[in-house]
Amino acid sequence: MWGAFGCVPNWRSALECGVSCILCRSAVLIAASVVALSLWLSAARADGGDVKESDTVASDNTVVGDDGDAVDGDPASIAAKYEPRAAKGAPFTIEGLVLARDKIGNFPLTTLGDGGPTTFVKFDSSELEGDDFAPGIRGTLQGSIFDQAIELSAFYINPIGIERTKFDLGQGNANPADTDMIYDNAPGADVSSVNSDDIYGLVAHHETALYGAEVNAIRPFGIPGLLVGARGIFFGETFSTTTIDTPNDVPGGSSTARDHVTIGTDNRLVGLQLGLQHMFDLSDGLRVGGSIKAGLYNNYVDRNRTFLSENRPDLRSFERNDSDNVFAQAVEFNPRIELKLSDSVFLTAAGTFMWLNNVSTALPHYRTVTDLNGDHDVRANDDVFFYGGSLGLTFQLDAPSAASGGLLARTDEAAYASEADVEDRIGDLKDSAALKGNRKVSLEISGSINRMFLAWDDGEDQDVYVVDNTAARSRFEFRGAVKIARGWSAGYILSVGLDDTAANDVDQFTAHGEEQIETRHSAWWVRNNQLGTMTVGYTSTATDNIIHKDVGGIMAGAANIATIGGSFLVRRAGFYEQGDDALVNSGAFTTTLNDFSAGASVDTLRRNNIRYDAPRISSQWGNFDASVAWGEDDFWDAALEYGINYNDWKFRFGAGYLHDTDEGGRANSSRDREEYKGSASLLHIPSGLFGTVAYVHRMFNGFDAATPQAVFGENTVGLVTPPGSNRPPIDYLYTAAGMRRGYWSMGDTSVYGEFARVDDAITGLREAGLREVTDSTLTMVGAAVSQDITAAGMDVYAGFRVYSFETEGVQLRSNVPTPTSPVPLTDLVFGYAGTRIRF
Repeated sequence: MWGAFGCVPNWRSALECGVSCILCRSAVLIAASVVALSLWLSAARADGGDVKESDTVASDNTVVGDDGDAVDGDPASIAAKYEPRAAKGAPFTIEGLVLARDKIGNFPLTTLGDGGPTTFVKFDSSELEGDDFAPGIRGTLQGSIFDQAIELSAFYINPIGIERTKFDLGQGNANPADTDMIYDNAPGADVSSVNSDDIYGLVAHHETALYGAEVNAIRPFGIPGLLVGARGIFFGETFSTTTIDTPNDVPGGSSTARDHVTIGTDNRLVGLQLGLQHMFDLSDGLRVGGSIKAGLYNNYVDRNRTFLSENRPDLRSFERNDSDNVFAQAVEFNPRIELKLSDSVFLTAAGTFMWLNNVSTALPHYRTVTDLNGDHDVRANDDVFFYGGSLGLTFQLDAPSAASGGLLARTDEAAYASEADVEDRIGDLKDSAALKGNRKVSLEISGSINRMFLAWDDGEDQDVYVVDNTAARSRFEFRGAVKIARGWSAGYILSVGLDDTAANDVDQFTAHGEEQIETRHSAWWVRNNQLGTMTVGYTSTATDNIIHKDVGGIMAGAANIATIGGSFLVRRAGFYEQGDDALVNSGAFTTTLNDFSAGASVDTLRRNNIRYDAPRISSQWGNFDASVAWGEDDFWDAALEYGINYNDWKFRFGAGYLHDTDEGGRANSSRDREEYKGSASLLHIPSGLFGTVAYVHRMFNGFDAATPQAVFGENTVGLVTPPGSNRPPIDYLYTAAGMRRGYWSMGDTSVYGEFARVDDAITGLREAGLREVTDSTLTMVGAAVSQDITAAGMDVYAGFRVYSFETEGVQLRSNVPTPTSPVPLTDLVFGYAGTRIRF
């Protein structure tokens, strides 16, 4: 179809088509959108249309357009009928989504060998079997920023996986075929593929990933039906094969002559889009309409190719990454029907049709996978098509306000309790007072229950657990205080955490945790109004919670990313035929999400310590708080915190330093670690936009004579680095950004995306199946929604996170460290939904 615009018939070749063809296609998409917009506006006008600024009101209350034609109805009814629902209230839509994709194509995987018989067993990608569709979720929220209606939307689908295992291809049986892999002895090969020559069996697996988010301006410049915005889409494919040389090399046999190949293509489309979006009332309870969007994007393409001979990874293995930036296009059509269930709830059914152009897919790279140095073409000239539907609910939230109460201070008259309210509250406190032995000391009992569903997918297995959310675990607390003299007071805190099936204890093998009760705080304090507060006991140090500063309403403890699913094991990608044996799970060298994210907690752990908090300094420039603590076995830290509410802005900041020389009970070791850490959070109250960032820099200075491990080790393994060398510093970054608004009276709603990156958490150690890791990176992307229910002291939340891992390292061959490209690790995907209720 593009031949009319001057491209050669084989327009899939980016080199032949060139940038000019890409621009031609983009121009066609934009022109089509403009034409559709004109037709849309004409149809809307013919149907009565919106009242325009140029329309006038006649003496009989009819509306006369600038063309002289009357518009039926009085101005109020016309405006009520045609104004977007975002103006009446803030629609929030949550949908279950099912998407399928078009076929992956017919690419040959095997070919005739160069010796023996003249036949081979054909195996091509069309033989892969499985579901070509996957479930997912989509959420959409409308609101306004600076009087401009906007729409936030995000979607995610589970990876679509298909696979096939085929034996009896020729080697070691009665079949005389000489079957080679298509890449074996290919021209330009830089790596030997001896296990892929005259093979016995082949395992192939293909996986498709798709998710994205967008923000759009609705009716910009007052143009009805128009949608303009920015969008990001991730489309990725992974194709993996394992060749099995002889029957003895089948997993569980006497040999490991197997070649593993993995091709990964990641397309990150970021750009602008233009579209049309509207819903038409067919009756009082039925609406039809939808949206059509077209966009021009910059496609950041990454291609990853790995080759590993399992029996000789030191000689026959490599990993190559190539990247490029190309223009890409996307068109999405969403027809929609809404059925009114009540004044504020609609049942929503929709179709989804999405076309992505100029993207890179995995299979075209398979033939040349052994060409290490010659093939750098990412081949971003394919197109893919997704189609499916969704079913969900649209909630018509109350008219948006800057804040509903939550963490945002109200300044209206209703914010102040009446005398009757105070009397009622005093009565409630008397009725609920706990009995206590010492009547001079007050006693307050509080706590929270935080339970959630945790769904996980490690690339091979999936399941759903019911767990306690350790990001803000369930607990009950006893607090008391007593006045000693003028300006002097004392008190205590006793807090017990409920570790029943904790979210960071479960893994692929167990749905149960340690099921224990844990002391969180046991301390007393003395305070002087002028001198400050001294606390003694097992409790927080100065830098505890310093990375959790937040005014956006994100899930409590979200910045500590391993508290959800931290014990899950990482899995080798491309080892599908080996089941649980593909998990990195060999005794002391098990590698988990905890290990990749700097241990079980980047937040400072509580301990026995003496802590001093200086009196708060309050001024027109905000509030300043300073604290310092000393703990058992030479631990000390200090922190400074700052907060201010200034006009339409709310800002919180905290930073600290700690030095830890507690050996942690390990013999022949001397722990010596330093950390710089902090966080900041900013909220624009009128719009609800917020951003939060946390950072930790951990340095190692001690010595550990035991085998270095991710959590405890101070030193490298010493194969690449000199023996006794300290591990490199760990850098930990967490960010979240989104919108927090009071859409309804029950409390604030926060919708946000999050990103985290951890560098060198296992570098220098014997982890991830390597004898020494020379480089490691964890990245996490996610999105979530959190709803405050102020009257009940509740938070209701739901979200997902995708963790990706990258490693490089060496193997030990004949007692000599030999560089090798690591086997890629599959992503860990978590979905969660839960409720925290405080009492």
